Amino acid sequence: MKLSIADLSEKCYPDDVMIGKETAEFTARVKARVFAEIKKTEPNKKVVHIHPKRVITLTFAAALILSFSLVAYAISSIHAVRQQELQSEMRMDEHQTDSYVEYEVPDESVSGIVLLSTINDGSFQEVYVNVSPVSEEEMAGFPGRSSFRWSIVGSELRGLADPWIRPGSSASGYEEIQKVIRRDSYDAETQTLTLCCRINMEPLASHLEKGGSDHTELELFLVEDNTITRSFGLVSLAPTEEDCRSFDFDGATWMDEESNKEISLVGLELTPVSAVLHMRYAEAEAVYAGNDPALQQEWSIAEDSVLKNMTIIFSNGGNLSFDGFLSSSFCDGEVNAYIWWPRAIDIQDVQQIVLGNLLLWENKE
Repeated sequence: MKLSIADLSEKCYPDDVMIGKETAEFTARVKARVFAEIKKTEPNKKVVHIHPKRVITLTFAAALILSFSLVAYAISSIHAVRQQELQSEMRMDEHQTDSYVEYEVPDESVSGIVLLSTINDGSFQEVYVNVSPVSEEEMAGFPGRSSFRWSIVGSELRGLADPWIRPGSSASGYEEIQKVIRRDSYDAETQTLTLCCRINMEPLASHLEKGGSDHTELELFLVEDNTITRSFGLVSLAPTEEDCRSFDFDGATWMDEESNKEISLVGLELTPVSAVLHMRYAEAEAVYAGNDPALQQEWSIAEDSVLKNMTIIFSNGGNLSFDGFLSSSFCDGEVNAYIWWPRAIDIQDVQQIVLGNLLLWENKE
């Protein structure tokens, strides 16, 4: 007699249960289904007498084998589950782009680092990985005593790797952060944690050019009490191409009423998950090269007002607005303000870009 665990478990799963999350209820249903199938396939006229102790032994062995099968399945499937969650939460399934790439993940249970996906947002290469094992004790140390860090082998590039959380989520304080992480990125059963590494594209490109290669090696570490206690290993990484669309604003001007500052709008570089706004104003060099806190504060308010009043409008009537920039820099007479958001947009579907009552760009096709 041949029984397929996959076939049996398919009959035991309700539609709303996520594969890879084993529960006691599910295990009981699978076990019941196994013995029901065994009973159904036994010859009707043949009676088999087994000593009670033997029954207990066989039942325990069957349950043990089933338990091992389910745990192995959960470990091997957590990578595919996370890939699907990332794709869905970032809306990459709706707005596909060549800058987002998913990688083949192992079917068998593995320890170390598994590369899930990566996206080029123009300024950063965002790399999503699974690392394991991360014990409950190690997980309980984050944030505070424990942290996770990445480095590019053979370079000075390194930084913090943050646990991935679903877009729209927020948390403050240890207990809230732990709750969100355990909901979104930590799988206690397989001791697997999903991390996001944000690697600055400019120094990464320089590193690759210097080495004469199109790929590099990324290493992930567990740090406890400011000391590296473990390396999860290396993974080969090749940056993806940038998917970008540029908009020219022809030097339209914006007057911020609060600061009474005037800013000239040069244009916008838009990717599915980020944008860089290019601006000019008379005191920009003094603000970024000088050391006048009052002047910097005044112009920071003015720069923020541009982004807070800007809206990108799409063909279905939806829109994208901003709370302010994440970072800014000054180069060749221009201020470059960087913005990022967690869910992808269709950059080819932009119909209008407005700033308050000022129309900066409109699709005339």
